[in-house]
Amino acid sequence: MATQSLLRYLSIPPRQIPIHATSPAHNTTNDRYGPDDISQVVAWPQFNYDTSIQKYGPALNEKQIIAEPFGSSPPAILDESQFHLRFGERLAPELQQQQLSAVTLDGGSSAAIIDQFKPDTAFFVVGGEYATKRDNRAPGDLKLSWKWLASMSDNMMHRNQYKQVLSQVKFYMHQHNARHGFILTNAELVAVKRLDETTILQWPMQSHGIVAVSDEFQSC
Repeated sequence: MATQSLLRYLSIPPRQIPIHATSPAHNTTNDRYGPDDISQVVAWPQFNYDTSIQKYGPALNEKQIIAEPFGSSPPAILDESQFHLRFGERLAPELQQQQLSAVTLDGGSSAAIIDQFKPDTAFFVVGGEYATKRDNRAPGDLKLSWKWLASMSDNMMHRNQYKQVLSQVKFYMHQHNARHGFILTNAELVAVKRLDETTILQWPMQSHGIVAVSDEFQSC
């Protein structure tokens, strides 16, 4: 059976999800979090390809996995529920099947649910007690690109919506005592690192990824 390096596998993106139509919509709101919770979003320059290759390149090249490219283009999406289905049908099972490490990805309810708040996704250690005891190592939120983009940070008309989503992810990270999280849309992945209660590190700052800091966020 043909194999490929893990680095090669990670270098091939899944097929783009077509968009059937778009309509204006607001992001999730709650009394427990909001735009005012984010006082600062800063770049995360240390989170980049060159640094990752320098640190993990040898291991990524050495690890061999089955060469199974992503299949045909998925059906078009119209709303967030369809995007969640495409993620659940295609990307999540692919990552679980490869079992790249002791940490795997699944739906948010696969880790602890705190005060009935459930992130869209959870990274957790394989094995051990199910759900109630599992730590969510990096809570993730799935959004539509016409509702949220990293580039919204530069648009005053959309800045509240931009910070609203960051505050939601920061809230989940605070609940799970996690330093890292992410926002995944049909167009981009944004990595987030929490520095403190109001600062977020984001990667990239311009539609590439995000990281969170305290009540500020940091990005690259």
